[in-house]
Amino acid sequence: MTELSRLAHGVLFPALGRRTVPKWARARVAEGLGGFVLFGKDIASGEQVRELTTALHGLREHVLLCVDEEGGDVNRLEDHGGTSVPGNHALGRLDDPERTRGSAYQLGLSLVEAGIDWDLAPAVDAAVNPLSPNGIRTFGADRALVARHAAAWVEGLQAAGVSACAKHFPGHGLSSTDAHLGTPTVDLSRQELVDHYLDPFRAAVAAGVDSIMVSHVHLSQLDDVPATISPAVLTGLLREELGFDGVVITDALEMRGIADVASLPEAAVRAIAAGADALCLGAWAFGDDVDAAAAALVAAVENGTLPEERLREANARLAKLGTRPRATGVPHDDTVGERLARDVLEVSGDPVLKGRRALVVRLDPTHSPAQGGASWGVEAPLRAAGIDVEALAVAGDTYNADGMIKAEVGLYLDEFGPDADVVLLVRSSHRFPWQRPVLDELLERYPGCVVVDMGVPGDDFGGFRGWVRTFGASRVCAGAAVDALLGTR
Repeated sequence: MTELSRLAHGVLFPALGRRTVPKWARARVAEGLGGFVLFGKDIASGEQVRELTTALHGLREHVLLCVDEEGGDVNRLEDHGGTSVPGNHALGRLDDPERTRGSAYQLGLSLVEAGIDWDLAPAVDAAVNPLSPNGIRTFGADRALVARHAAAWVEGLQAAGVSACAKHFPGHGLSSTDAHLGTPTVDLSRQELVDHYLDPFRAAVAAGVDSIMVSHVHLSQLDDVPATISPAVLTGLLREELGFDGVVITDALEMRGIADVASLPEAAVRAIAAGADALCLGAWAFGDDVDAAAAALVAAVENGTLPEERLREANARLAKLGTRPRATGVPHDDTVGERLARDVLEVSGDPVLKGRRALVVRLDPTHSPAQGGASWGVEAPLRAAGIDVEALAVAGDTYNADGMIKAEVGLYLDEFGPDADVVLLVRSSHRFPWQRPVLDELLERYPGCVVVDMGVPGDDFGGFRGWVRTFGASRVCAGAAVDALLGTR
């Protein structure tokens, strides 16, 4: 292994792909690999993840382990030994920075228990576009509110000893495009960006955030390429304008937002050249992608495209991560998330179930790759409470979805009577055009239904018998919704 190869490997962060240490990972760590991003498929239980992180840390000194543990809808550990808290949107609704700080601290404690060094959170985009796919992951649309909660969240997490990562720089709350599926565009001048758009990131920097994730947003008035590979964005805005000297990591290079512009090896070189320090390769990037990216970086240095000093600088910044004093021996407190979920809950009308039986009809949103395999809904906790639940789940691509819903509700009410309980479960329904006509017809025909909305508020369901808003779909949010349905809140 040459020194140049070690430096090239040191900026790479692939996925792992298995729940134990795979052979390919051992070999690449020996080559100097920076670390790994653990995804849901790598995690089966609290005990398993602790064994895995211990084994990975034992391969070499300073192997950095990251996860996307945002709290709320995007989590990896909630069902595997971690804690459950409402997500950023709920915290923004409460607008109590001290409680946001406390929530992030509890997440940090659970990450310390799991052996995680670096949390790729919080999302500090300001979701000014109501159709933003990241709306539920953000603190809100008001940049001043987002800024104060961004700072509090960073401080809380890092107080537990885990490095935070403010994302997705420079922010794509203006766009309705999911960067997993395409390249979001934000059409603002440099002055507009500096004057107000970057305020949440400015607040995170002032709070001492250890890292910032750059997104695949295209700032059309600054450059003709996504921010991930733009010197004007990474060096000009983030380094020079905001004065950030911590670690800059890219969003996953497998995402269409960058993959449609540059191959992974090319994007790796261009991102490091633009000012990034760490490359998140993606959830399905393993040994072959590591080899391709490392080879491209080495070749770029050898042919003069990339200064070797850029790799040295990046490795030096990464060496500082994972070195915060850890709050070891301090167990996380699950009641923090439970109280937050109860306090943010809003109820209209009369949502309390009349009996011990209910039909739950779930209108699934388009699945977000960021969410991974995290489940959502009230079916399981209702059953755990002794309710006899029948369930139907449909999505936008379900064959005859509207027909299935109308038929199932009609059949259920015919069987158990017109006053039988029907719960309609939605999540940011205003973002999905197919859902509105279905819900309008259900309101006209069956106004006695109860709606549980676990997303960003958009549609008004005040015409139904009852309406419960949780502002998130984490386990504690589902629990608070069930309490409202059972009349025990």
